[in-house]
Amino acid sequence: MRIGQWIRSGLVLGLFSLLAACSTLGGGRGGGAAPVVRDPAPIVSGTMRPYQVRGRWYTPKEQPDYDEVGLASWYGDAFNGRPTSTGERFDMRQLTAAHKTLPLPGLVEVTNLENGRRIVVRVNDRGPFVDGRIIDLSRGA
Repeated sequence: MRIGQWIRSGLVLGLFSLLAACSTLGGGRGGGAAPVVRDPAPIVSGTMRPYQVRGRWYTPKEQPDYDEVGLASWYGDAFNGRPTSTGERFDMRQLTAAHKTLPLPGLVEVTNLENGRRIVVRVNDRGPFVDGRIIDLSRGA
């Protein structure tokens, strides 16, 4: 799928589990079931404090019923190899994402509303800080 389609597509974010840095995904996708996190990792210390970007405050919090429809953007070359908010190195080829307020790390399911395709991405960074965007996806996603 072209990156432009992801950016233009409306996306549905279904948070089906938080805290998945070292998780294993159980079960298959038979019957359309989403993977289940069986061994969640703890929230990375310091990622739940309120923070400010360009004069706007963001307050991270646990949101077990999080579900939002909106636009995604993608980030890649300029950030590749740089540290994420969790401290790991960003790899634009992996299935990762950035979100402004969800706990880090975590997993979210992202659905492309144009074609119904879904992926599960690991949220390990903060962003996007562009009006109208709800999540940044890596190039791999």
